[in-house]
Amino acid sequence: MAKNKDIIFESEDRDEIIKKLIEQDRIDHAESHLGDTERIPVVQNKVHSRGYNYYTEVNPYESNDGISMIIAPAWGIIFPPYNIARLSGLLRHYGYRVNIYDLNIECYHYCKENHDKDYWESRYYFAWERPVYDDEVFPIIKPKLDECVDRIIEQGDDIVGFSVYLTNLLSTMYMIEKIKERSPSTKIVVGGPEAFNDWFEDLIYNTLDFKSGVIDYRITGEGEQELLTLLENYKDLPMNNEMVTFGGFQSKLDLNQLPFPDYSDYDLNLYQHPEGASIETSRGCVAKCSFCAETWFWKYRFRTSDRVIDEMQYQIDTYGTRRFWFVDSLANGAFKEFKNLVNMIVDKKLDIRWNSYARCDGRMDLELFQKIADSGCMSLSFGVESGSEKVLDDMKKKVKVWEIENNLRDGAKVGMKNHVNWVVGFPTEGPSEFLHSLHVLHNTRKWMFAISPGMTCGDAPFSDLNVNWADYKLQWKEKPWDNTFMSNWYTENYANTIVHRFIRLKFMQIWLYLAVNIADGTVKNAQYRPGLTQFFDFKQLTNDDFVDYVPQETGQSFDYFSGDTEKLQFSASLANEYLPFAWMLYKTYGAFELKMHHDLDDDLSEFGGFIVSPYWGTINMRVDENEQLTFKVEHRFKHETTREDPRVLNDEVRIQDMSFDTQVYTLECNINDFNGIVKNVNTKVD
Repeated sequence: MAKNKDIIFESEDRDEIIKKLIEQDRIDHAESHLGDTERIPVVQNKVHSRGYNYYTEVNPYESNDGISMIIAPAWGIIFPPYNIARLSGLLRHYGYRVNIYDLNIECYHYCKENHDKDYWESRYYFAWERPVYDDEVFPIIKPKLDECVDRIIEQGDDIVGFSVYLTNLLSTMYMIEKIKERSPSTKIVVGGPEAFNDWFEDLIYNTLDFKSGVIDYRITGEGEQELLTLLENYKDLPMNNEMVTFGGFQSKLDLNQLPFPDYSDYDLNLYQHPEGASIETSRGCVAKCSFCAETWFWKYRFRTSDRVIDEMQYQIDTYGTRRFWFVDSLANGAFKEFKNLVNMIVDKKLDIRWNSYARCDGRMDLELFQKIADSGCMSLSFGVESGSEKVLDDMKKKVKVWEIENNLRDGAKVGMKNHVNWVVGFPTEGPSEFLHSLHVLHNTRKWMFAISPGMTCGDAPFSDLNVNWADYKLQWKEKPWDNTFMSNWYTENYANTIVHRFIRLKFMQIWLYLAVNIADGTVKNAQYRPGLTQFFDFKQLTNDDFVDYVPQETGQSFDYFSGDTEKLQFSASLANEYLPFAWMLYKTYGAFELKMHHDLDDDLSEFGGFIVSPYWGTINMRVDENEQLTFKVEHRFKHETTREDPRVLNDEVRIQDMSFDTQVYTLECNINDFNGIVKNVNTKVD
């Protein structure tokens, strides 16, 4: 531990202070088991000042130091939160006092008893962001937040830690402010996905306008290593009312040597599956998908199968656990080890049920899926993301459409419930590529148990999409973003904006509705909007038949409408978005008539402000028995052109106004002309 506090550093940068203290051996650091890190700062000392090795020996000393760890709403309600169970197991292993508060599950039951709207449903994701949170959610949960603050203050721990996610950021910051108001000496530490971002302070103190300086520490990277470091040294750290960052990324903790998670603090009966718990078989990801940053955060590692089996048996014996959620990014990332684990569960006759995320893989055949099902697997959640080979390649998924369809088919054959995640509107996805996604969604509608259609594609920091943005023709790095139009990115010539992505998202919602209600599909839309039918009316004009399997086709052209100016070209590109939908509806359902509309107020109410923009439109499309298409789009867009951008200091940013008044587009042609160059097409733009 640091003994001298008389050194004055020339730099007041908080991270530099911590780094120098460690380098001068004036504070301890909980090093990884392997002693091999690519972190900042790099530390060689692996032995605690009192003489025992971190992770390899139990702390022989009891500590009077305690920490309260809280997860605020909203978070999952199926199982107790694995993150703080894992950390509490680790800290207690080394003699620290730990108090756990799952305020999320408390608020869930409180709201369930006192309110008729379930804000924990995925379709209400947007409700945990302003302004809906301030207007609707906070007034309901405030009594529970205040009550938890009272308990924390009464407990009197020196350190209070919060796991920070996008959905619980507002409730977390409210509690932090209240704790600091009543107990300024209490140290606040945050960790989790939101805390690692460089712009975290700007987000909470400027954008969200919470009181500055209320957070003392944040932990980035893998929390086990850094939280131990903090607890050993926080009393000796210089404080200058700035947030001190512990950690970095790419550490290589040996997962096999971590203590088991501790679920003793939870009332398991409060969760949807009281017999369930989370478990980790690997950390990181073997894939390098362009929209994801996980491989930048940490190296991929996996636990040995026998160690996983030992933990399963421990949880079974201790808590009566019979259902496990593998929190891995990919259960089948280490393919041979995954097969070995499945075989061991079967051979040992463990009476369990389990779920996990997985990667579609051509090596997974029907025989392996049967073994997976025999081991107790109820479902796998696949990151399919797209039905377009081009987009899959651009995403660097390294998977083909045939692998996706085969895996979903084989999983369904053995009785597993396949869950599928999708990305709507990847930067290189155009109308033709989106058409191929509709193909796959239709063709696999009976093999998927559930689908999460996504809420458009983000640009995660440090992802390839974020770092090499120009390769994807993104423009937001050059022109400051505008929340009502660009979301956080748009592409060259305004070909892919938040408006395009919203149109596709609504298409996907309608397409899934038809797949179930007309085409005998069994897939459940995990983000289904109950009010969806108010936006469209669909009729088959001949009979109730449909094509069971629609092969993917290439060569279609949907770039029909154009404009003389940039904003009119933008308007025309939106009109073109509707054409592949007309094509696919005819190929699947025959002669049809569809009417749909966009309305700002209705869209905001149903989809939330995350993706909805000031866009209004009415769309009519009809293909008769003679295959003649009659098509009309009437729409308008209001673009707010100014906003305060934190990346441009004290400047009001002005970008091009892309507003357009009502534009009308009509098209008459044979639907089959979409296969190539359109002949005898009558187009009109008013």
